[in-house]
Amino acid sequence: MNVLLVEPEPKRSWGKNNQYVGLLKIANYHRQQGDKVEYIVSPKKPKRINNPDLIYVTSLFTYWYDTAWEAVEIYKRNFPSAKVMLGGIYASICPDHAKKSGADEVMAGQHPGAHELPPDPSVLPYRQDFVYIFTSWGCNRSCTYCATHLLYGKGIRQRDPELVLDDISFLRDKGYKTLYIGDDNLLYNSAEHIDKICEKIIKRNMKVEIHLPGGMAAKDFTQETAYKMRDAGFKEISFALESTDATVLKKMGRANNTSKEDLIQALEMADKAGFERHNSNVYFIIGLPYQTVPDMVDTLFFLIKAGVWAHPHRLTPIPHTVDWKRMGLENWDYRDLYYKDFLAPGQTNFTSKDLNEIYKIARFFSVGQRFTSGYKWLVTESLVGRSFRESIVEDSKQEKGPAPEEATDDMAEDEREPTEEEMEGED
Repeated sequence: MNVLLVEPEPKRSWGKNNQYVGLLKIANYHRQQGDKVEYIVSPKKPKRINNPDLIYVTSLFTYWYDTAWEAVEIYKRNFPSAKVMLGGIYASICPDHAKKSGADEVMAGQHPGAHELPPDPSVLPYRQDFVYIFTSWGCNRSCTYCATHLLYGKGIRQRDPELVLDDISFLRDKGYKTLYIGDDNLLYNSAEHIDKICEKIIKRNMKVEIHLPGGMAAKDFTQETAYKMRDAGFKEISFALESTDATVLKKMGRANNTSKEDLIQALEMADKAGFERHNSNVYFIIGLPYQTVPDMVDTLFFLIKAGVWAHPHRLTPIPHTVDWKRMGLENWDYRDLYYKDFLAPGQTNFTSKDLNEIYKIARFFSVGQRFTSGYKWLVTESLVGRSFRESIVEDSKQEKGPAPEEATDDMAEDEREPTEEEMEGED
C-alpha cells in the first residue's frame, strides 16, 4: 500500500520545537506493515509516491482548522481514488465540525494500530534533531480551560516504564538522543512511574538529553525525583503555576493544585539537585475573563522574583471545554478563537494591549535583570505598568529595603521603550 502523510502548512510558525507526533507514529505503523510511506507538507506534491492509496491529513489547533480543510481539498482533488482521512487534535476535539472538511473519514482520537508505537522522525522531509515521546496519556485533574479529557478521556493512563525504555532505544538507534516529553501530568504516581523510567535510563547509561516543553505539577515534585531526573539527563525543570490568586485558581478548577508555596519548595528541591534556577521554566495563563490585570501582574512579579523564566500563555478557548461554554462561544467561528486576537464577550477587566504588555514585561525582565533595569520605560498611564510598579514598591516595603526610583514623566520621555526585537530576543 502507498501511504501519504500530510502536514498542513500553518499560517505562521508555531514553534521550532514541535512535531506532529501522531503522523510520525502512523509512519512507524505503516512501515512495519511493509507499506511505502511518504511525509509531505501541504500543498507540496509527493516525490516518491505517484498514486497513494491512503492519505492521512493531520490537524493541530482548532483556530487553524481551515489549513486542514485546505489540505483535504487539495489531496482529494489531486488523488480522487485515494481514501483521505483527517485526524489530529482539531479532528479529535471537534469531529462533527471536521466532517465538513470533505474528508472520507474523520479519525477522532488515537490511531488504533499506531497508538502504542514510538514516533519515527526519520520519515520527515526536513531535519529535526529531537523527537517527542509520551510516557502517559491524559490527566487526573479538571482544569476548566483544558481539553485533555476530550482527547484522552477522563483520568490518566501510564505506560509501562519498560515499554518507554524500548521506545527510547528505538529512537536512539535511529540517531535521536534529544527527547521532549509531552505528558500532561508527568509526576502522577511519580515513585512508580517517572522515577522508575529515570532509574532505567541511568542503569542502561543511555546518555539522552531530555526537555520538558510543558509544566509539571510542583505540588507532586519530590527531592528523590529531582535527583533522578538530573541523573537521567533532564536539562531543565518546568512547572505550571497558572496564577497566585486563590480565587482565580478556584474558578480554574485548580484550588487543590500547585500553590506558590508548592512552587518555591519544588524550585528549592531542583536547586539542591543541581538544576540552574535561571533555566527553570514556569508557565502561567493570562486572559481568562475572570482574571484582572493586578492578579496577572502579581503572578508575573512573583515568578520574576523567584528567578525563573516566566512564560505567560494567553488564553485560547478550546471548543467544548468548561471555559468555552462559560463564555458562550458555541456559535463562534473557531478561527476567531486565535489567542492573539481573542477577548471574551463583554470583557472589561483588561484589553489585548494589557495582555501584550504582560508578554513584553515577562520577556524584558528575563533572569538576571534587576527590577530597576528598564523600569522607567513602563508607561505611567499603562494599567499593567502601574500594577507592576506597585508590586515592586510593595515588595520593597515588605523587605524593608529602599524602594526603586519612581518613574517621572521626564523619565518616561527620556527613556526609550525597547523594540519588539529586543523584547523577543533570539529564538
